[in-house]
Amino acid sequence: MTLKHNFDEVIDRTHTNSSKWLKYPAGVLPMWVADSDFKCPQPVVEAVSKLAQFGVYGYPYVKEGGFEKATVAWCKRRLGFDVREDQCDYVPSLGTALAVAVKAFTEPGDKVLMQSPIYPPFTAVTVKNSRTPIYNALKFVDGNYQIDFEDFERCCADPKTKLFLLCSPHNPTGRCFTREELERMVDICVKNNVVIFSDEVHSDFVYAPHKHVSLPTISEKARDNCLVGLNPSKTFNIAGLRTAAVVTPSNAKLQEEYQHALGACKLGRNIFGDLAYQICFGGECDYYAEQVRDYVKGNIDYAVEALNKIPGIKAYTPDATYLLWIDCRGLGFETQEELDKFAVEQCKVGLNPGESFGIEGKCYLRMNLACPRSYVVEGCKRIAEAVANMKK
Repeated sequence: MTLKHNFDEVIDRTHTNSSKWLKYPAGVLPMWVADSDFKCPQPVVEAVSKLAQFGVYGYPYVKEGGFEKATVAWCKRRLGFDVREDQCDYVPSLGTALAVAVKAFTEPGDKVLMQSPIYPPFTAVTVKNSRTPIYNALKFVDGNYQIDFEDFERCCADPKTKLFLLCSPHNPTGRCFTREELERMVDICVKNNVVIFSDEVHSDFVYAPHKHVSLPTISEKARDNCLVGLNPSKTFNIAGLRTAAVVTPSNAKLQEEYQHALGACKLGRNIFGDLAYQICFGGECDYYAEQVRDYVKGNIDYAVEALNKIPGIKAYTPDATYLLWIDCRGLGFETQEELDKFAVEQCKVGLNPGESFGIEGKCYLRMNLACPRSYVVEGCKRIAEAVANMKK
């Protein structure tokens, strides 16, 4: 029997050391950092509760194999490609995975390519490791973000460019890249000896008629030149359990280089995270992945319609992710700081500052819609009322 999850349930997270809920003062509705306000799937709750009740939380045995088996099963069942257990490596998060990729495939002074506006850790792990980020800015055309392939090729042709950090689906714009777009990016990267790390953490939140195309399914050429980052954290809301995977589907040399950099970090596994990961990716929770996607799509439809009624604000329906990229330039604020202050102090809604994703995001805001519908209704209402009062 398929379980039915109640995504409308409102859960008080203020007493749980929640980053999302403790950043802003009381009374501000947090709709920023990308974790959800939904309870985890019941099979995860039961398995983790049972382990907690057991009362002994020693080191997990890393050669037990359950983590790798679950990763193989997920790649086959949900992403459409085959991988072996020995091609799956543990990382605590995709932020860590990105940092390790930078260390593995570049040297200080080399360049790392990414598509802006971009999730801030892409830039942070590059800069903090003494590499130079370069940006292939996505162009907004006819209500959607498009790849500037002429610029992409120019960036890859630079001999200092050694690594491309692909965010697919893309955060924060919500683009779901087509097979043709991915093929063209792969061809350019292979031609210029640029390794691709594909962060596919949002791949369960793709809305019809769009379809997520996992990079290894493109071609043998793609498989041989990429690594893929996977994490149940977004779909199943287990980010705090710090368990993710990097899969190298074909190229043993790439995996060897990645494992060398990974080994230098001496990262241990989390016994609760390992268990939850296996439950999420092993097959018991696929029902939840389908239901949460459909529920969030309803949130997106509501928010886009509500926000577009507000003078000075433009919201476009994303292809993917549970994040809404909102153009607030029409409100008349000259700086991101002024817009952010307005959002927190007048709207009483906590949102991600657009400029933190790059200069293209100036006077934009990112809204997280992985929450009960009542939060979405309230958040949009607060924004509408604050803008109306501002314009009086």
